[in-house]
Amino acid sequence: MDTVFFDELTERFGYWSMFLFSWLLFFGLPLPNELAASFSGMITVQQSYNPFIAFISTYLGLISSASAAYGIGRLFGSKIENRIRRSRFASRWEKSIEFLNRYGSWAIAFSFFIPGVRWGMPYVVGISKHPYWKFCLFAFPAAFVWTMIYFQIGRVFPLVYPEILTNLRYIIPIVAITLVAAGIILQRKKAKQNQGTAKNLKRRG
Repeated sequence: MDTVFFDELTERFGYWSMFLFSWLLFFGLPLPNELAASFSGMITVQQSYNPFIAFISTYLGLISSASAAYGIGRLFGSKIENRIRRSRFASRWEKSIEFLNRYGSWAIAFSFFIPGVRWGMPYVVGISKHPYWKFCLFAFPAAFVWTMIYFQIGRVFPLVYPEILTNLRYIIPIVAITLVAAGIILQRKKAKQNQGTAKNLKRRG
């Protein structure tokens, strides 16, 4: 994982660069968001950047990028979908659609922890005409947690964080999908219990 580009961007734009890091994938640059967030954390240890300002800059960049993708999907609909399907992001697009269909609104939150799906999900949600408030409800808290995890990895392990990210790339998606599946199972069990309770009350009535 080469961070030379991040170094150059930080030297020129300071805190603004940490905001811009989150937009790199949005513009199609093959630079992992995980690396960008961890780099922002690392640089607060190795240079005199304020951790709070750096974190907020990174977080705002992530949610504004996701909101912009949602808006594009909502405004342009099938036009942007057809264009993406013909691009190199087609496989990510299909994964995002499948994930949303399988897990519903919770897919918005957990998509942040799954590379590839994270990029396509805001577009898919926008095209699907999900209300923006619901998108924010699931996306913004998840983005905060995601940013905090990777930002802290950069701060705690400033010398070896690229190697750690390489290993986490496989672990975190598995954990995220497991949590989503467990949550859905619990919701279904609760719904069945509520239905059973309602039927018993009708019989007694």
